[in-house]
This record gives sequence, C-alpha cells and structure tokens, in this order.
Amino acid sequence: MSGLVVLALAVAPHAAADVASIQPVKGLVLTNTVHSTFVVSSGAGADRSYSGTDVEEWDSVVDATPDAIVYQLRISAPADAQANADLTKFVFHRSVRREDIAQATRINLFYSSVDPQMFAGQTFEETSVKGVTMLKSGAEVPYVVGIIDGEDPMGGIGAMMQQVAKQSAGTQPGRGPPLSGMASLFTSGHTYYRGTLKRVEAEPVMLPVLLDGVRVSLPAVHAQGTISNGDKVIQAQFWWLDSAGWPLTLEWSLTRDGHKARQQITKIDRPPPDTGPKFGGIADALQKSCHVELSGIYFNTGSAVLLPESQPALRNIAQAVLQSKQAVLDVEGHTDNVGTAQLNQDLSQQRAQAVRQALVAQFGVPAGRLTATGFGFAHPVESNDTVEGRARNRRVELACTASP
Repeated sequence: MSGLVVLALAVAPHAAADVASIQPVKGLVLTNTVHSTFVVSSGAGADRSYSGTDVEEWDSVVDATPDAIVYQLRISAPADAQANADLTKFVFHRSVRREDIAQATRINLFYSSVDPQMFAGQTFEETSVKGVTMLKSGAEVPYVVGIIDGEDPMGGIGAMMQQVAKQSAGTQPGRGPPLSGMASLFTSGHTYYRGTLKRVEAEPVMLPVLLDGVRVSLPAVHAQGTISNGDKVIQAQFWWLDSAGWPLTLEWSLTRDGHKARQQITKIDRPPPDTGPKFGGIADALQKSCHVELSGIYFNTGSAVLLPESQPALRNIAQAVLQSKQAVLDVEGHTDNVGTAQLNQDLSQQRAQAVRQALVAQFGVPAGRLTATGFGFAHPVESNDTVEGRARNRRVELACTASP
C-alpha cells in the first residue's frame, strides 16, 4: 500500500502559476533550502544518528522602493537555545538596485558580516532582465559570480553545514551544542569567478515550488557554464524564473573538484492581506472540506520556536478561526522523515502546540476553540526523497474536530 501512495504523490499534477504575480514586494518571504550530505553518528544507536538535514534560509523583502529592493536574510539554527541566540546576531540585510535588476550580469550568491549592505552593479536574489533576455536569444553571456571561498571552496553555507554536522556529533539531529564558532563563518571576503553562461534547453524548464502553500510549476531559464578565478574552476548552473520583471534565482548549483553546493527555493509566500483571497481561502477551505494547509509558518530546523516571519500568517489564520462556524478546530503538525519516528512525533506535537499557543496568546483566539495534534511523518503529502517534497511535508494544517 505504501508504494501505491508514493506513486500517487509522485504523479500528482501541479497547479499553474501566474508568474507576473511573483514580485519583490514588501512582506514576500522566500524559503531557500540546502540539503546537508554529511553523516555523523554517535555510535549509540539509530535514535542518535545524524543522517543529514535540510538547512533553510529565509529571505524576506523588508522594503521595496522605486530605486531598490531591501532583503532581510535569516539562516536556520538547530533546536538549541544558544545556537538560536548566536544566529539571531546574523540577520543580514542586502539591498539591490532596480537598475541592476534591469542590467547587471554580475551576481553575488553568498554574504558575510563584513559586507556593505549594497554591492552596486550586482544582483543577489535574482539576475537581470537583460541577462535572461540575452540567454533566451541563444547568446553566450559573460557573467561574474561572487562566492566566499575561505577554507570552504563552496562558500559560507557549506561551511555552516559542516559546522552543524560536526557539532551535532553525539546528539540527535537538531539537538547539537551551541554554534560558538558561527561568527567566524561569516567574516570572509568574496572571490569573483568569471566566465560565460549559455542556455541549456530551448524551452523553459518547469520547477516545483510551493506558492502560498500550493504546489505549482514555475517556468525557468536554465543556464550553465564554466567560471574561473586563476586556477580555480567551477561548473555553474542557474535556473532563473522566466519573468519579464523579476528573474528570481529558483535554483543554483556549483561544482568544483568533486564538491557540489546546491540551493533551491522551495517556498514562496506572498504577503497575506488583512482580508481578501488568502483570508477567505482559509475560511472557504474549512467550510468545504474542514481542512486547510497553512502557509507562512516558519520554524528553525528541528525547533518548535516560531520565527518572527510567521506573524502575518498567524494574524490571518486567527481571523479565519474567529469567524469560522466550527466550534473546535485542530492545529495539526507534520514533519519530513529525517530522524527517528519518536523525534518527529515529538517535534510535530510541539510545533502544533506552538501555533495554537500563539493564536490564543497573541491574537485572541479562545483556548477552547483550538486543540493541537502531532502526526510526525505518518501522513506525507509528497515523497520524502526530494528536497521540495520534504519541504512540503514539513507543514502545519488546520482541520475540523469534534468538540471536547
């Protein structure tokens, strides 16, 4: 039976998406995911093994003016209070000029605590409209790509994953000691690699992304090429949103000397209005099927502490609950399958309870209107074999329940 379920999940159709509606507006949140391939075991049994995890980064648009876009960047911390406190110090801001989104073919993929907020002449979350237009014409386009070499040839994110893996040795996933050395990971300068990129396929490549909690396929322009700095050579690939206004970087990979770094956007959450389609969407789903998957809820890796980026969604959810005709609703937590069944069961319960508590304590939902239930990884909606599938399975839902 489980094989049939996996097959059904694999062939489920994706909804069409309005690409023009994906714009860098204030309140937009992008979830970037990197999968750690490091394995660390304590030797004390399976329930204490570390088999890799999805490290998430949340890039939010905190301001959008006619001249520039301002991004706030937050990296996931393991489920450790001190680690979370350490990483809270590393909430970065990066500004990109509109004129560079229009023209620049120079892109910076990483960031450092010694960086200025703006690198004039470069993009960050995106490439330029000019660059994508040239690639679509079949031209080989000169590009400059900025990374952070340091001791890690694939940049700061790779170093962070190695540090997480090293300090998780002898502990459960997401239960490692504090990242006391985290500051040193973000103080290196940038190295610029130069080369040319060319489009790979003649037609757009469709990539799966969760857009406001709904699985969609977005058209991407796939480009690849060789970039170098002296005797250091990297094979680079990019997948940019096929958009006339904002060619967002949906995925990139860098390969050097057998080492590969890869990052992809797994979720795009547009800002929820105080009223309107997203608010109405929750209420409508509850009325029609007594079940809705909630978007815009963010937790650190292995943690049940809600991140500040969750506040707009929680406010929207609270309004839907308060106006629902259902006497009692259940907040349901779900996880991917990384880690043990018990670990994920506990985490899903804690996350469901955290959402319930926030709705009650911060947004005035009567405690008797909500319950909280964790299901661990028992009910996947997609395969756990892919980064995007695991991202979808890490979710919180709202469902009808009988009155207690």
